[in-house]
Amino acid sequence: MRTSLSQTVSPGRHECEIVRAVAITLIEEGYRIRTEVPNMGQSADIVATRSRWLTAIEAKTKDWKTALRQCRAHELVADFICVAVGTVGVSDELQQAVRDAGYGLMHCPPGDSTCKWVIRPRRNISIWHPERTRLSRTMRVIEYES
Repeated sequence: MRTSLSQTVSPGRHECEIVRAVAITLIEEGYRIRTEVPNMGQSADIVATRSRWLTAIEAKTKDWKTALRQCRAHELVADFICVAVGTVGVSDELQQAVRDAGYGLMHCPPGDSTCKWVIRPRRNISIWHPERTRLSRTMRVIEYES
């Protein structure tokens, strides 16, 4: 059963609403969620963990190219990397850029409190283990979302 947000998401959607919708979707898929996790001088909007796997997600209401740039820093620490967009549609250009990078793509349309996978991410094998260990220590002090 899909959990819904307590209020309807307006067309003038904010990034925090996208983050919440993604978190709800991933919690239902069995992930544990932390938000605004510091990583290499920036913050990942969402870090989702399930078993030993770590997924970093950048959420955007517009300018998905910025999300792709931010995702590059997560390549050193995350097993899976994703972009979540709160746009009316998902362009072919965005889908191709995400596929080329090996990232995943979630779509959280305005007016909808749910997110859907458009592209599932490929596993990243370029993890730098000292940085991953540092991130793991940092995450221990950040509370899970519920």
